[in-house]
Amino acid sequence: MAVFAFLALSIGDDLLAYGTTLLGCGGLSWTECRSQLALTRNQRQFEALLQRYYPQSDAFSGSVSSNTNVHSCCDTAGSEENDPGAPATQPIEMSTESIDSCDFAYQEASSPGSISLDKSSSTEVVHTVENITEVSPGLCFVVTGTIQLTCERFSINLLLKNGDVALHFNPRLPQNYIVRNCRVKGCWGREEVASPLSFNLHRGQRFTVQVLVTDREFLICVNGRHFNAFRHRLPYRKICTLEVKGDVREVSVDQCYMECYPQLELELVRQQSPEATVAVLPLRSLPEADGKPMPYTGVLQEPFTHGRKLHLYGRVKLLPHSFYVNLQSSAYVWPHPNILFHLNPRFGSVGGRHVICRNSWQNGKWEREERSDNVTDFAPGKPFHLQIACTDVSYQVSLNDKLIAEFIFRDNPRLVEAVYIQGDIKVFDVVVETAY
Repeated sequence: MAVFAFLALSIGDDLLAYGTTLLGCGGLSWTECRSQLALTRNQRQFEALLQRYYPQSDAFSGSVSSNTNVHSCCDTAGSEENDPGAPATQPIEMSTESIDSCDFAYQEASSPGSISLDKSSSTEVVHTVENITEVSPGLCFVVTGTIQLTCERFSINLLLKNGDVALHFNPRLPQNYIVRNCRVKGCWGREEVASPLSFNLHRGQRFTVQVLVTDREFLICVNGRHFNAFRHRLPYRKICTLEVKGDVREVSVDQCYMECYPQLELELVRQQSPEATVAVLPLRSLPEADGKPMPYTGVLQEPFTHGRKLHLYGRVKLLPHSFYVNLQSSAYVWPHPNILFHLNPRFGSVGGRHVICRNSWQNGKWEREERSDNVTDFAPGKPFHLQIACTDVSYQVSLNDKLIAEFIFRDNPRLVEAVYIQGDIKVFDVVVETAY
């Protein structure tokens, strides 16, 4: 009876998954619907293999739960060696970032799919590092090389002794996106393709990819900028081989231990007097080329204390979802900084009403969220001036000189050392106004 009950439950889960997929296929053609069913079948197979060979008890050496629905939060369209040739249509979410919004403030559109006209030798192994030992948090793999002029895609793989792939990092140059995935017994999991960072790999140019191992995820840096994170699905301590495949040359791999990530030169936030702030030119006079790279990270020259104001001059994108501004204790992604103030405007409403969320990140978790539904001057394609003023008891947020939100201190504001901005805006300038 126990066996029959187990079979019934297993079949019931499969039927529920397939039924949910069919319900989501409303309005799609039969070919598209069949593709979605194939993706669901592949994912169910992957989850079964993951549970069989890497049960929760040993998958992450006790560091984090191995819930595949959390770790595999993006739709799969097949990975480099296993393309079914069908685009994904379900929503794609980012793997949880080390510096991220409460609800993933920025999302890319769905993956363009895995259809490729790649005729190159993209599966040829061009570099291998074997006998990797003592993989632990803080270990960083630094892969450098040159992308060939004919390159369609290449990949960096971290493999276990049995051939399973703990991390598959796969830039696809014609589509301008990067796939992250893993493989168990020949079966690929769900792809992750979303990223807040623009694609910055180009044919004929040098590249540097850093992969940092932490207890929860891989952190990936591309050409000096943090790109994204990939939650562990397989036990990272069992990684023993790194291989590089595809149309790249002059490849080298270094290993080192890092105390903080990423290690790069950061912009100092410019300071100016109250008199100079009043004299700032209107945003409409700022040329498009003056926009800052996003996501933006700036280091404060002095503590952000009573009387100081942070000025953000920018423009909302034409199809905005949301953006956020963090006042945080360091400019690094890892170790995760404390976020003393997280401001997250969300543009889901119409008619000028937007949800303004405020929160803080302390002791490894988000705290109680505050939110308000306001009529604001945020509008698609329109410039804005956002101001965060530090008073004696709170941060006060003004938009175009109108107060829209306030956040009472939950920690000492002197701990703020950096500003992090991400989402659906273009940033022209970030300035700190000094106190009188």
